[in-house]
Amino acid sequence: MNLVRESCLIYHCCLPQGILKGDSKMAKKNLSEMRKVIKYSLMRIGFRVDTMGFAYLCYAVELVIKEPNLIHKLCKGVYAQVGEKFMVNNDLCIERSIRHAIEQTYINKSFMELNRMFKMELFTINDKPTCGELIKLVAEYYNMSLYKDDMVI
Repeated sequence: MNLVRESCLIYHCCLPQGILKGDSKMAKKNLSEMRKVIKYSLMRIGFRVDTMGFAYLCYAVELVIKEPNLIHKLCKGVYAQVGEKFMVNNDLCIERSIRHAIEQTYINKSFMELNRMFKMELFTINDKPTCGELIKLVAEYYNMSLYKDDMVI
């Protein structure tokens, strides 16, 4: 089987039932659970919830969970859709807000919590993830159901 096709199948298999389907009650429940996990994950890492970057990050992670191939199109895909939702015309403002949130978290807390969340060393004390890396890591945290060991929903 083609490696790209296999990875796409793996992503879709990791999504809880109902996320890819219509507006059923199960889909709404899973969407609500997914949003809670995303917010919990970002708060656990150390992001401040009172910044626009936090809101943009939450929605960007949600988009990547729903459509994993978007991670390869950050500017034209993810940031554009985040901008549409939040009525921001300039994609650079979205990226800048996310970078600012990452920088503030790095200054105040570092990203060592990501190591604990994934139970492996991803970052040292001096490392700071890019926007794309952070979005992808939080999406994978959800897709791999690692949150189930850490929180009660």
